[in-house]
Amino acid sequence: MQILEILERHITVDNEIREFVQHKTHTETHPKGTLLTRQNQYSRKIYFMEEGLAPSFYYENGKDITTNFYTEGKILGNVDSIFTGVPTRYNFEVLEESTLVSCNYQELEALCAVSLPAANFSRYILGNLMTQTLARLTSLQHMTAREKYEQLLEENPGIILRAPLGMIATYLGISQETLSRIRSEK
Repeated sequence: MQILEILERHITVDNEIREFVQHKTHTETHPKGTLLTRQNQYSRKIYFMEEGLAPSFYYENGKDITTNFYTEGKILGNVDSIFTGVPTRYNFEVLEESTLVSCNYQELEALCAVSLPAANFSRYILGNLMTQTLARLTSLQHMTAREKYEQLLEENPGIILRAPLGMIATYLGISQETLSRIRSEK
C-alpha cells in the first residue's frame, strides 16, 4: 500500500500500524465531482490521496472560495470538525477520478492510547495537516499574487491542466483576469 511506503519514510511502522492500515482504513475510488465532505456537516475522517485531485473550498456570498489543492501523497481532513466537534466550514470535492485511503480519526486515536508508534503515526498526520495550513496562511499574508502562482506551480506542476482557472484564481485570492495576465507574462 502506498500509504505505508510514505509513512515508513517518516515514522517507524510496526505491526499495529500495519494492522490498522489493513483493517481500519478503506481504499475508495470516487468519480469526478464526488463531494467527500460538505460544509456545515460533521467530518471525522482523514484521507490520504493515492491518486487524483481534490480542492478544499467553502461558499461565501454565492461563490466558491478555494483554500487548498490536494494531490497524490497529500493528507486531507476537516481539522475544524475533527478537533472542535463542530460542523466543518469546508468542502472537499474530487475534480477527477480519485483513489483515496480513509480512516476514522477516533479509531486512530483509540490505537494511539495503547501504542507509541501509533501515536507517532497520528502526530505525523496532524503535523502534516498543520504544516499545510501554516504554509497556506504564510502565502496569503506574505506573498504577491505572482509569488503565490509560482509556488502553486512548483508544488503542483500540472495543476493548470487539472483544475479550472476560476478555482485557481480564488485559491490565489485574485480575479481570473489577473490570473490570465500573470500567465501571459511568463
